[in-house]
Amino acid sequence: MLIQSAEMTAAPGRSSEIGPLTAGIRDFLSAETGREWWSWAVLAGRPFGTYMLTSRADGYTDLVAGQVALATSADWAKLTGSAAGVLNQPAETYLNEVIAVTGEPAPPKQFLTITRATMAGGDIGATLAWSTQVMEHVTKITGNSGNVSMSAAGRFFDVFWASGVDTAEELDAAMQTINGDAEYVEMVSAAGAAGMFVDGLAERAILVKMP
Repeated sequence: MLIQSAEMTAAPGRSSEIGPLTAGIRDFLSAETGREWWSWAVLAGRPFGTYMLTSRADGYTDLVAGQVALATSADWAKLTGSAAGVLNQPAETYLNEVIAVTGEPAPPKQFLTITRATMAGGDIGATLAWSTQVMEHVTKITGNSGNVSMSAAGRFFDVFWASGVDTAEELDAAMQTINGDAEYVEMVSAAGAAGMFVDGLAERAILVKMP
């Protein structure tokens, strides 16, 4: 499975416009590509006024079919043109390949936590195995399903961990459980000691799904 996404940040003074624009793009993409898209407001971890769009594709054939439909759509050209001046720069796009799913597969929940890190090289197989193991452990102690993915385009060797919950209370509970779990702390410390990831490049964003 592939995860396709785009990140958009409002230009100064245009934050009130980017939310409705993102929701409109989401609805258009869902209708035009034949795949469901979701829109998100970033609560923390990215610049103020950042929104994201995400979708899942079965593979490259599915992905390309949707992109071809957009490339030939006059309505899409008109819609993207309406973003002129609203965004601080062209939307940054991502394409990730899912390498592991933990818990029960399900559509994205209301709140999504995404952690991103860049592999340092070395034993990539061991790093990916650790990446899956730590996600499995988080699912075990929180009960929340998640997935691990790797960049398939753009900056290579990036690993993403994503996990979702339905309510803010569940988000609080999950964070408290993770931060207080000794085994989780030990796993993260072991990854640091082994030099699995590039220092200073790890980041986390918390997203809320838009209606």
